[in-house]
Parts: sequence; C-alpha cells; structure tokens
Amino acid sequence: MATVKQVVGPRTGLTTSALNSLASATFVSAGTITHNTNRPLDVLIEVAATSGTVSGNKQLLVYARAYLDGSGIPTTGPVAGATVTDEPNLYFVGALPLNTSSTTQRRIFSLAAAYGFALPYASEIVLRNDSGAALNTSGGSVHYSEISATVA
Repeated sequence: MATVKQVVGPRTGLTTSALNSLASATFVSAGTITHNTNRPLDVLIEVAATSGTVSGNKQLLVYARAYLDGSGIPTTGPVAGATVTDEPNLYFVGALPLNTSSTTQRRIFSLAAAYGFALPYASEIVLRNDSGAALNTSGGSVHYSEISATVA
C-alpha cells in the first residue's frame, strides 16, 4: 500500500522592507509568490511584525491578490495607501495579533485555505496595519514554504 507524506519546502523570504515603519491604517504589498513553477498543494505564509504603541484593533491584516497567469492583471484590491473602498476584493488570509507594544509577533497562515480552492498561478501578499500605531523600523518580515506531497 502506498504512503502519502506531506513535504514542507524550505523557508523562503520575500525580499521586502514594506512592514518597517508602515503607518497605521495603511496597505502595502510584500511581494508576489509564483505557484506555477513547483505547483504546490498549499503555501504557508509566515508574517512577523513589531508594533509601536498599539491601540484600537491591535492587528496586522494579511490578504492576497490572485493572478491567473504570469502577465495578466490580478484580482482588484488596494496594495498601497489608506483607501479601504476595494478591500473586500482582496482574499482575506488572516490577522496577526499585535497586542503587546514593541514586541515582535509571528504567525503562519495557509494560502489554500484563504482562497478556498486550488492555488492560482501566483499570489501577491498584501498587508494592512490595523494596530493603531506605526510599525517599528525593524522586525517585519514575510516568509513562505511550499507544501507538496510524495507517494511511496
């Protein structure tokens, strides 16, 4: 009988400093992950952020925009600035609680769970600081690991 094993790929960083000093109530793009190359079953996103003196909702919201091909236009939604009009067009990935001021918080999210279907060609990771304060100048990062399976 064949055995199916889940394989977690290497932790890869999105080269972004987008989270450092991100103003409260502001969106930013952390970069794009192409799923079409290795065709994983899922992609885990690890987001880390260091808050300032938090108030209000005390969280960093994580979203994704989907691409159906490598050159087309992604699904709509904000990737910069503070306008929330098209925020519902983004795929909600999750919320990173930032309950303690000046402390780096980390959480892992599933992209496949956020989409509710198979992964698209690529995903752009979009973040919104909803902590009530600007994020610190360091401590922010976004990493990902592809999840695949082997059958033996």
